Amino acid sequence: MPKQISTTNIIEALLDGYTHAQQEYESMSGGYWLWQAPEYYITTIISQKLHQLDGAKYITLEHGSKNTLEEAGAIGKGKLPSNITERGRVDILLWWGNATPRAIIEVKNQFFSNEQLEKDIKRLKASLLRKNGSSSLQFGIFSFYQSAADGDRKTAQQKIADRINKTYTNCLSFLGEGFQVSLHTSELNQELENNAWQAACILMKVKSR
Repeated sequence: MPKQISTTNIIEALLDGYTHAQQEYESMSGGYWLWQAPEYYITTIISQKLHQLDGAKYITLEHGSKNTLEEAGAIGKGKLPSNITERGRVDILLWWGNATPRAIIEVKNQFFSNEQLEKDIKRLKASLLRKNGSSSLQFGIFSFYQSAADGDRKTAQQKIADRINKTYTNCLSFLGEGFQVSLHTSELNQELENNAWQAACILMKVKSR
């Protein structure tokens, strides 16, 4: 039987996807960086990297949020949380080999909105907590890209580190207690004399899982 894919390998594929997307977009555009590309481009590259992993899995894109919970056995009785809407979509849904949902993956390009971050993280939180004891959903990932140029007071590297750490800290605040959360980053890539970029993933699991 095909083996189960480790969380470590999934994280590595995600970060590799961002790296590949940056390099490919920069090459084919004649020098434009990934922050100038549409988000769906990154999602497509990442999904291909996940598909290449050796092990049992399926991958769907823009899967309905409500359908995800139904297929995970997590719909339950009563109203859904207000942040899980009928028309909501999951950027990438990673499935177990037995065709039940395993992980919800949010894909973000460069962003600065704490309001949008809160909305995304609380939607992931609600999905993972829904019927947690019987749901097939194992974890969620919030992935994102940051780039910067040197400024008068901070280098590009310092700016990126500050943004990633702030995103992680805010994520912990929005999730609250009851979650195992970890931050994973790609190498910090300096291209040109005063510009740099880096990708990051925030992995979240309900502690009881």
